[in-house]
Amino acid sequence: MDLDLTERHKAKLHAQTLIDAASSDLARGIVDDIGWSRRVADALASAYLLEDDPRWQSGFDGDSKLWREARELVAAPVNKDGTFLDIGCATGYLMECLQVWALERGHSLIMYGLELSPALVAAARQRTPALASHIFEGNVLDWVPPRRFTFVHTGLEYVPASRQSWLVRHLLDVFVEPGGRLIVGPITQADLPVNREAFQAAGAPPEASEYTDYTGKTRYVLWCSPGYGDAAA
Repeated sequence: MDLDLTERHKAKLHAQTLIDAASSDLARGIVDDIGWSRRVADALASAYLLEDDPRWQSGFDGDSKLWREARELVAAPVNKDGTFLDIGCATGYLMECLQVWALERGHSLIMYGLELSPALVAAARQRTPALASHIFEGNVLDWVPPRRFTFVHTGLEYVPASRQSWLVRHLLDVFVEPGGRLIVGPITQADLPVNREAFQAAGAPPEASEYTDYTGKTRYVLWCSPGYGDAAA
């Protein structure tokens, strides 16, 4: 099923209303960080699964050209072959695309995904049966990875603002293998300062890559290595 523009707008508003309510309850102490993240994931899943379009299911409202220009930037810090964990993988479409884009740049990636929503995990495994055993269900706040990964991609918005610098440090210490890279984004210029601050507070000054799409919008990814001094190597 495909939604028209009005239905997509309504779906976005409804999801944002649910997310705002969860954030309000978090601020008042009604829910904890785990409860907040669960409610956010459920709100997003309810919107994403209204449509079969894999870009919409990945939280993106745009055509295929814009999708690539907006998301290929995630592959910019990929500098070698290895494993790649996409945190918040939704239905797995970005995982598939990143594997292709990295290969075009001469790097072979073995893809993994982590998703909190059971409904999105089920949809991802159905969409990408070849990757089904590499798609994990869990919350990045307390999930224990079965291994380390060469590249780990996430958005800091997946955790409450008070936990964002903790997330950077936690992923570098527990998820990323030595010589690997943590990748955050894409983010807009408006979100760049707070994301940089989270890296800095975690003791991990980031490198940055940027790209301006055909609409004139510039997006950024931030990245660093566990031993951040070698991030530019």
